[in-house]
Amino acid sequence: MRSKKKDKKNQASREYGTYGVLTPADMWDKESEFQAWLMEVKKLNPEIIPQVKMKEHFLGFMEDFNTVTMPHEKFYNLSKWEERQRAIRMGEPLPEEKQGVVNLMNDEEQLRLKQRDRRKMNVSSQPQIMMTQSQLTELRKVTHERVEADRLRKMGFDAGRKGVRYE
Repeated sequence: MRSKKKDKKNQASREYGTYGVLTPADMWDKESEFQAWLMEVKKLNPEIIPQVKMKEHFLGFMEDFNTVTMPHEKFYNLSKWEERQRAIRMGEPLPEEKQGVVNLMNDEEQLRLKQRDRRKMNVSSQPQIMMTQSQLTELRKVTHERVEADRLRKMGFDAGRKGVRYE
């Protein structure tokens, strides 16, 4: 009997927080799940419950959520459950099945395509600088003038902006 208690305790500790751990601050993050829980489990209308009572009920919701004792899986993530139900109704593959499918015949080809796309993105994101020889000469000249004017200013001379381009 003692080993059964240990097994139950270990199983319960593994289940705690399976879907995350809620705190009272998460009341607005899980509002849709909480309201569905209020209507379906507690048979209460969330629109007429005072704010103080809402917080008290949320503590119960939070305990059930954290200990993974909700009566239905939809109370953990309502949008995910609704998406799954929509896919079932429409006869589409379930969202989980879409993510886990790996076609071994196509896998290497897909990897090659992804790598090629990444290389294209890296090449296209780098700016291409093409200057003619005369433009490079002009750029060197302007840079040299700036350096000279800065050197004169540091030595205490009034270089001014005469003849020095700052464009």
